[in-house]
Amino acid sequence: MARRWIPVVVTAGVAVLLAGAAVFTADRAGCAEPGSYVPVPGGMQLVTRCLNSADLPVAPPPRKQTPPPPKSLLGD
Repeated sequence: MARRWIPVVVTAGVAVLLAGAAVFTADRAGCAEPGSYVPVPGGMQLVTRCLNSADLPVAPPPRKQTPPPPKSLLGD
């Protein structure tokens, strides 16, 4: 009976190790320079590797669509 838990324990151990590696990597992924854009023919280009989420443009709020006016019951 004890041997049937071995794959579960090994799988959980590997998952914990991978999660720890992901947290460690994300913690060490700092950036000394913020991202910057330069004009190029046809638009803009990101020239550095790091970009802060505060540097991204905010999407405009969605427009509310007005429903069409109801048709007259008497007919026009």
